[in-house]
Amino acid sequence: MGLSIALVGCGAMGSSLLKGWLTLSDTKERFANFWVIAPHREKVEPFLKDPRVAWIPSPVQLPQTPDLILFAVKPYHLADILPHYKAFNTLFISVVSGKPLSFYETHLSPSSLFVRTMPNTPVSIHQGAIAFLSKFPLSSQNKQKLESCFRGMGFSFWVNSDDDLDKVTALTGSGPAYVFYMIEAFAQAAEALGFSKETSLQMAIATFEGASIYARQSGQSPESLRAQVISPHGTTVEAINVLERGDLYHLMEEAVKAAYKRAKELAHEGQNI
Repeated sequence: MGLSIALVGCGAMGSSLLKGWLTLSDTKERFANFWVIAPHREKVEPFLKDPRVAWIPSPVQLPQTPDLILFAVKPYHLADILPHYKAFNTLFISVVSGKPLSFYETHLSPSSLFVRTMPNTPVSIHQGAIAFLSKFPLSSQNKQKLESCFRGMGFSFWVNSDDDLDKVTALTGSGPAYVFYMIEAFAQAAEALGFSKETSLQMAIATFEGASIYARQSGQSPESLRAQVISPHGTTVEAINVLERGDLYHLMEEAVKAAYKRAKELAHEGQNI
């Protein structure tokens, strides 16, 4: 029997997970039911073509206890939402930024089985990065549930603390936005040299995609790969010199630290990410 999942919230992250689950090669064998509990149906509608997906407005309408209940809502909604799930005896998973494990213990139950996780939106195409955190070791049964839920969705790893997960939030959680921003900048540079908007964007995407795949498959460090492209007195070194004058390393470090600081703040306030 396949896994049954109640997905609470279906915004950017929830819909990315749902799309990823529904497009896995073994999805029909792995998953039996998806119940999407969300107030706004329009973001869920494209997925209702799959007979396993049902939209419901409230957990009281769940026909059975799901194998997993996964929270994918904004941080400021959690305190109001969690008490409605106290009665469920199942494995809870959260993909919500900032809120520590102690927050869930307070609003659910100290004995609840709970895993914090931080995926990113490329899970929708099975290319995500997914971090896990649990206060207590999981039973073999719950390990199997978690593994079935996320297997094939991307690179996964465990961290040791809420603070580690906040760091992951600032890195891989927010990271796709940093890359998309750089793709935008690359495409804009191509346009400035006279290429059309469409060609510029395709050049940028192809360059980032090819370089990323090459970096993964080569087994070499980014520094080594960069050195292979640069020749003394050539074109690339002139571009790298400009990036170094702009202190790109420092800018990236400061950007990640700012996101990490914001993740820490979310534990104590009710504002949006």
